[in-house]
Formats: sequence, structure tokens, C-alpha cells
Amino acid sequence: MKEFFGLLLGMLMIIVAASDALAEITVGGTIDVRGRWRENNNDLNKDASGNTAYWEEKVNLWVDAKIAEGLRGYVELQSAGADGFQTWGTSRTNTDTAPNSFFNENRGLSLLEIRYAYIDFMIPKTPVGIKIGHFPVVLGHSIWTDTSYWGSDGLMISSSPIKELSIGLGTLKIRETATNAERSDADLYVLMANYTFIPKNTAGFNASYINRSGGKNNILSNGYWSGLSANGAAFNAINDMKFWNIMLTVDGSLDFGLNYKFEIDKQFGKFTTGATTGVATAADLKGSGLAFLLGASYGIGEIAEVKFNAAYGSGDKCATWSGTSTGSACSTTGDKFEGYLSFNNYGYTMVYEDIVGQKTGISTMGSGDFGLYNTMYINVGAGATPLKDMSVGLDIYYLRAMKEFYYGQKKNLGWEVDLNFGYQIYKNLKWTLLAGYFLPGNHYKAVNSTDTVKDDAAWAFEQVLSLSF
Repeated sequence: MKEFFGLLLGMLMIIVAASDALAEITVGGTIDVRGRWRENNNDLNKDASGNTAYWEEKVNLWVDAKIAEGLRGYVELQSAGADGFQTWGTSRTNTDTAPNSFFNENRGLSLLEIRYAYIDFMIPKTPVGIKIGHFPVVLGHSIWTDTSYWGSDGLMISSSPIKELSIGLGTLKIRETATNAERSDADLYVLMANYTFIPKNTAGFNASYINRSGGKNNILSNGYWSGLSANGAAFNAINDMKFWNIMLTVDGSLDFGLNYKFEIDKQFGKFTTGATTGVATAADLKGSGLAFLLGASYGIGEIAEVKFNAAYGSGDKCATWSGTSTGSACSTTGDKFEGYLSFNNYGYTMVYEDIVGQKTGISTMGSGDFGLYNTMYINVGAGATPLKDMSVGLDIYYLRAMKEFYYGQKKNLGWEVDLNFGYQIYKNLKWTLLAGYFLPGNHYKAVNSTDTVKDDAAWAFEQVLSLSF
């Protein structure tokens, strides 16, 4: 690790020395320490498993090099882990059971990995900009695509032919597989435009196209969709895909203090899923997902805000049930996949979306992070800054499933209340407290004799101490 940081510092010195007088080199980072406590989050049953408590930490280091007017390079390192956080006392090597715990000499955490690394520049004497490398991608309000956790390989070209209009064209790598036997890949192409029709009010258009082609034996495994299902099988085994997501957005701020946002996404196309060898066992499906997001907030001076949000994501409709008694599973959803698919880390509730998930044959309790798939929510909330360095927010959500997986299953997912409290201890040190309480609806009640879920309430508690430098 010492050699690694020595190499990093050496590279920084070379960059600084090679830069001209106009260059601006910024080196910074963050250290985040997070504690988490959870109850009933895996099964909604207080008499069984689902209770956890642990501490984690995350490190980020970055170099932002503005070499000249219109020329910038950016590199960011982040500690390894699903979202950069590493749990205290868990294994870091193949030979040590807990190398960073007290009984293993407090050894180091795992390695840093490259989170972002890209070049951003303007073509001289033109209004055209290019970003290339590994960078975060957020399209619209992130319900469709958000890769900010670890970034995406890609190329984005943008231009502003007039002050009010910006247009962009890009390609992003989803997956690349190459073997001596066969080759396959998956790419996302995007065309977008934003027009400011009046100051502080913008309308946007986004067309995303996914092309997945190649060998039939090289199945595209997708972590974002691993919890979804089609025809009763895991949906993440994709062979071929020709898929569109068309998005329209409107965002604005009015002079009397009202802010608003709106997005609607419509999906169509086709894909082949379910095959493990060749095309014989494959299923050809037609996509037709739909999602929308509507939000408004109103500021009361500079100390308080009230807000309202509503969102909808379609689910896949069952075509044939395995039986007509309560609790029978869906045996086939037909050749049309109506669920809303996304590449995102879009989180809206602390417990339901991030941790619990829905009750299906594929994604059981304890499997969150599926975005708006098969979910509708209504949210009202309020926030305040009673002191200069203090903030507090409260959100209430009503949640409902759009389609059922078991025959006779109810769609009422339940209610959730989330609390957010933040205190700026120093200019560069912030403490954040998060608490969520999920009261499940009858969607989680037992639907057959083998179901042990008692739909008890689940809660989560989290605090983060974040230092920036």
C-alpha cells in the first residue's frame, strides 16, 4: 500500500510540473465512517433472522486537473466494495479471517480502485465538447440510468449551438466479452437535448438504445436486473437485446418559490432471455415498460421546505398461473415483458427500496435496489434548517405494487417514514443521522402453507461521519 501511495504522489508531482502557468490542480478526498443497525430487514419477521449491526468506512481520493481553458482531466480513487464502503472485521485476504479487526493486528483495509478517470475538453474554436474515459452517467432524474457509484466507460459529445439549447450524443459500454470461441458485447447509445424555454425552466428529450449482440453461449449477466423475473426465471440472463427507452423531462423554478420536475419513460424493443446453451431454450420477449416521476417543492424563506413526489414503474403481468388457489405462483408471463427496466441506483426509501424489496419467486425479502420496477409511491415531506449548521427532514411514503407474483397476493406494500438529520460540526466535518421505519402492507402476508412471513414492521438506523479535505 505504501508503494501505491508513493506512486500516486509521484504521478501528481509530474502532472503539476508539466502543467503550464494557467493550470489549476486540485487534490482532495473524503473519509466516511458509517454505522448501521437493522431490524427485520430480511424477512419482516421479528421471530426469525434479519437483524444486523455493523460499522463501515469508505475512502475517496481525487485529482482534478484544469490544464487550460476548455481542457480538464479527472481521476478519482475509491475503496473497494459495492458502494465503496468496507465492513469492519470482515475478511480482506484469502488467508486472514479478519485482518482489520483487533485480533488480527489491525491490518489494513482492502485496496483503492479507480472510480473515475476521464478527459473533458472543448474542440478549439468550436462549441463542441468531448468527454471520454470512465465517468458517472445520470440520465434524466436517475430512474432510468445512474452509474455514479463506479462510473461507466464511454464517450460523450455535446454542443450548445445557441445559449438556450444543448444537445449530446454518446455511447456507453455495458458489457464486453471476448473468447477464442465467440465474441459478444452490449452497448448503450444515447441522444439527448435540453431547451431552456424561459429562465430556470428546461424541457428535455432523451433516446437511449441498447444493442446486445454476439454468441448465444455468452449470456449477459446484469446485476441491476438479477432480482427481476420473466416467465418465472431470473431475468438477468440475456442473449440478444434491441431495446429503446424514450424519455421526456421538464424541470423548473418559478419566481414565487415553487420548484417542479417531471419525467416520463416509455420502453419498447425485444430481447432473448433464459437460454444457457444455444437458442433452443431461449424465450423471445417484447419489452413495453413505462415509468413516470412527478415532484414539486416550495421553499418557505430560507429555513423550511415542503414537498410532494409521486412515481410509477410498471410490473410484468402474469399470463398463466400454476393454480387458482391462493399462493399459486405465476408460471408464465407470456411473450411480453411489461416491467420497467433500469440501470440505476435510484433510491427513494431507506428500508423498502434499499433493503427489503418485494415478495416474489426471484427477489425475496432482503433484496432491494430494483428502482421503480413494479412500484408506485406517493411521498410528502418537509425539511428545515433551524440553525445555520443544522438540517432536519421528514418523509412519509405510501407504496404499492403494480402486479402480483402469487395468485391472490395483495398489492399494498405499506408505509414508510424516513428521518434525516445533519449537523455541520466543522466546515469540513459533517455528521448525518438517518432513520427509517417500514410498516408492511398485506402484500407480505402469508400466501401459502410454506410461507413464514408475519409482516412485522422493519426499521433501519444509520449514522455517517464524513470528513472532506
